[in-house]
Formats: sequence, structure tokens, C-alpha cells
Amino acid sequence: MASYLDKDWVVVATKGHIKDLPPKSYGVDIQNQFEPEYEWLKGKKTVFSAIKTKAKLASIIYIASDPDREGEIIAKHCYDELIKLKKPIFRLRLKEISKEEVSRQIQLKSGLDLAEIESQIARRVVDRIFGFEVSPDLWKQLRISSLSAGRVQSTVLHWICEREKEIQNFSKEIFYQLKLKGSVSNEPVVLDHQTKDKLDSKSIQNLISEIEILPEPTRLKEILLSQIKKKNIKRNPPLAFSTASLQETSFRVLGFDSKKTMKLAQMLFEGKRIGSGERVGLITYMRTDSTRISDSKRVLGEEYLKKHFPSLVSVSSFTPKKQKKYSQDAHEAVIPANPNFSPDSIASYLSPDERKLYSLIWERFLVSLMKPELGEETVYEFQKNKHTFIYKNEFITDPGFKAFAKAEKKKPQKRLDWKLGDRFIYESYSVEEKQTEPPVRYTQGKLVQKMEDTGVGRPSTYGSIIETLKTRKYIVEYHKSIGPTALGMKVNEYLFLNFDDMIGESFTKDLEEKLDQVTDKKESRVALIQVFYESLIRILRSPRKKTNQTANTPSTKEMEAGTNESSLKKSASNRKEKEPFVSFSPSLKGQNICPVCKEGVVKTKLGKKGKTIYFCSRYPHCDYITYEL
Repeated sequence: MASYLDKDWVVVATKGHIKDLPPKSYGVDIQNQFEPEYEWLKGKKTVFSAIKTKAKLASIIYIASDPDREGEIIAKHCYDELIKLKKPIFRLRLKEISKEEVSRQIQLKSGLDLAEIESQIARRVVDRIFGFEVSPDLWKQLRISSLSAGRVQSTVLHWICEREKEIQNFSKEIFYQLKLKGSVSNEPVVLDHQTKDKLDSKSIQNLISEIEILPEPTRLKEILLSQIKKKNIKRNPPLAFSTASLQETSFRVLGFDSKKTMKLAQMLFEGKRIGSGERVGLITYMRTDSTRISDSKRVLGEEYLKKHFPSLVSVSSFTPKKQKKYSQDAHEAVIPANPNFSPDSIASYLSPDERKLYSLIWERFLVSLMKPELGEETVYEFQKNKHTFIYKNEFITDPGFKAFAKAEKKKPQKRLDWKLGDRFIYESYSVEEKQTEPPVRYTQGKLVQKMEDTGVGRPSTYGSIIETLKTRKYIVEYHKSIGPTALGMKVNEYLFLNFDDMIGESFTKDLEEKLDQVTDKKESRVALIQVFYESLIRILRSPRKKTNQTANTPSTKEMEAGTNESSLKKSASNRKEKEPFVSFSPSLKGQNICPVCKEGVVKTKLGKKGKTIYFCSRYPHCDYITYEL
């Protein structure tokens, strides 16, 4: 930012928060309207002392922390220290780091947003109260020391554990699909049998008989075209990135986890010195739940497209998209600050990973301004003895934004001129065996997307929520899949058995809405915290519900080790002296009965190396264990 200012300005960095609640003590004065008791973060008092020395020489002070709740509390803590100098102090909220934005913010001479600060304090205090009240309860009830419970993290952990249970309880179902091979008007086609039900082996045999393929194949010679259904295709381009969709797409396309994506985005936001010129911020602020594009940025993007891709520019009038229910919409989408800085033109100033992420953001922004894909889908229905067979044909008249994508092999398209009464000439049939697929474990990207969709967490906390669960050894990640550890399953069961009203998805969303009301000055910070505190204490004073996990999972020491895979291997090794190692056959998986003791059921968990571990629910009384082959 210093490059946008003249020599009379001095720019110094706090490098993030300077104060926070104490790490080892409560830090909230319960008796005094829940006042937070902040203390200096390690090393930050020295850093700020140097800043204060320079500030003494200034005639005016501007605080330019991030333009969100966290940035506002940083600004407040800086203000509280600098106000002692008795100098004019103003707040800069930079949505992008550009010369125009810096100049505009300086002219505004804004002050602190006290309502935003109140909202941030409310969130921080609520989280601190929950952590300091519930964590000791976890230690006592589960008899595992040093466990921690976070309000929002517990909701996300619950999603992961519930998905794991769905995988455990899944039983695959085999079904069959009948296809007829033949031709219509000398055009080779394959018709699909249309049914709402999944057909088993007996049903598929009955179907084949009913349409007269069996027992004599020559009896089915032709089927008449009985109905033609047409519908227009209009596929709109994807919206510009929010924080969640950026993280999800970056993870899926580039393989970057949330932490890496946000670190690279921060570098792009802070900018690069292009050539011998000034430092230029390359993207807008990267923590946002909005997909909105400002009018000025839209004009820049459309001008770029008209110059370089004139045939792809959307010609329809712009209608603002409705933001998601839980979107604060405080900032616009994550987009390039100036689309004229194409990835190729500034490639030499970016690291390989920075360029990949910038290209993703730049291309998504331009695509969001392009024409939709247009075409027509025709469904041809052929009738035989009350059974319907269909053939779908798609014809694209204008690829729109998809023409911008890199060249891909496309299926040749052909408009069909079939008419009612045309004959399908039968040649042969085939029966495809299919099976239902089990639910898949979450990836980081899918978890972040769910957080945004449900209003759990905020853009600035998405990545840290997942990292916290990893640090606590409640979850494990391997090859992009996230699953709970045995410890995570045990903690989740206890928390949701006793604190569902505090950490359930609906409560978490309601709290987010109340925090927004504090920001809008429609809710009191103290009143919000008071209601939360009294509800939590009421639960803590009531009799606790017991979990069934103690007898169903490996021991406490093993769980404290995380995924306890090494302990399970040792258990398997010791068992060799007692009885042979039992493989887990598909038939046994479907029955879910322990193949050793015949009494327990088989449970699963995700091991450190990504293997699914199968163990008996009667562990340690039954030491059956095996791994996914």
C-alpha cells in the first residue's frame, strides 16, 4: 500500500491480531456483563511499541486492517493504544488494494464500526464460554484429559460423524437396466427402458418376456415412436467466487486445501510490484459470502470481453442474483481487481501456485459475465406393452460461456427429424448390472460449501474450523477424504447427546442471525450472551446422558493417539496366536454381523492411511479387526 502514498506517509504492519482472550484462563468477567479481558499476544507488545514510536511523529493516523469483523476488532485494539497519543485516528476498510480504493477510503475519514465490534466480541465470548464450560465436562464424563469442545467445530464434526455412520450402515443394492439396440430411419440408436423402480433379477426377466424378446428373440421386430417431448436448454454461467466456492473449486481443481488457498489469496490481495511500477493488488477481498459484482467491476469485465471475446459477452440486461439466505453480502465476490492483468501478462511476477489460483479467479469472473449455453433437448418415447423406452438427443445452438473453456473432445451433434409413428428396428438387447453407491466422505471443499449453504461459520473461519478438528485429532484426512477418528466419534456422540440445543445446526444458524442483528444494532451483545450462558449452565446442572461408545470403540489410550491404527495392527498381530485372521467378504459386509464372535456388529472408521478399518462392536471383548482390501 505504501507505493500508492507519497513520502510523507509511513506504513507499518501489526501482522494480524495484537490482543486476544488469555489462552489458559477464562478471560470473561461473568459478573460484569461478560466483559472480555484481553491481553497482549506473544511478541505483539514489542511489535506495537515500535509502531507507537513512529505514530508519535505522525500528524494523523489511519488503521487499515481487514474490512470484516476480525479486522474491526484488530482496529479497536490498535485504536485503544494509539488514542493515548491524542492524534486524529481514522479507519480504512480496503475491499481491494488499489490506488483508487486507497484514495477513496482516505477521503472518507471513517471511524470504528462499534456495532461490528460488538458482534465480534459477542461471537468470541460465546465461543470462549462454551469451550471453558463444556471442555471440563468432557474430561470428567469421558475420562479423557485435555479434550476440547468448540461450538461451531462441534457442528461440523457432527456432519462428518453422521456421514461415517451412513457409510457404516450402507448396504448395497443390485439392480438391472435393460437396453435395446437397433435403428430408427437407418440411424443406429440404443433405447433405455424407463422405470421409477429398481429392477431385481426376477423383474428384469419378467420384463424381457413381456416385451416378447424371450423365449423367441425374433418376435420383437419393431417398436413405434409414440411421443416426442422437447424442451429448451439454457445453462447459465457459474457465478463469481465467494470464499466457500473459491475454496471448494480450488480444492477440487488444483488440489489446494483451504489453508493454502486462503494464504495464496491473501498474497494476491496484498498485491505484487508489476514491472518497475507500483505494487498492485490483484484481487478483491477474499473473505466474503457474496457472489455480487460491483457495477464498476462489471463494466471493466465487459469492456475486456468486448475487446478480446466479443462473441461471448452477455447481451441480456443484468439482473442481480439473489444472495444465499445466510449471506451477509458485506463485500463483493472474489474477483480480479483489474481483468486487464491477464494471468499470462503477469505470469513472471507470480509463483506457480499463485498463478494457478489467480487464473482460476480471473477466468471465473469473466465466465460469469458471458452468455448462457443454449440448445434443445428432445426425448423420444417408444411404447411396447405398457413399457416405455426412451432416447434423448441434445442439440446445442449456442455454446455461450462454454466456448471459452479449453478445447475438449465434444460428441458430434445431429438434429434428428424423427416423426410420430417411426419404427425402431430391433437388433439385440443387453442387461446392465448396476449397484447403489454408498455415501462418500466429505472433502474440505464440500465441508466449506456446506458451511456456507447452512450459515454455519463465516468466510473468515471456514478453514480454521477444519484445521482445529485436525489438531484435536477428531478427524483425519487422506487423499482428500475426511473421516472421524474413534476419539472424534466418541466426543461427537457425547456432545450431541447432551448439548444438541447448543451446537445443533439450527441453533448455530440462529446464533449467526442474532450476531448479524448485533451488527445491525437490533440486538444487544450482553443480552445475546446472557441467554446463551443461562441455557448452557442449565444443561450443565442437569443429569448427563451416558453414551454407548465405551464398549463399542477401542480404549481411551488408543483414542488419545488419534486414529489408533497402530494399536489395531498390534491387536491383529496378537490375535494370530488365538485364531486365523478373518477377511471381510462382501457378503459379511452386507450382513454387518461380526464373523468371529457372531454376536457383535461390524463398525468402521477411517485410518490414518485412508484405509477403512472394520472392527467388532464388542471390542475389546471381541478382537476382530480387518482393513479395506
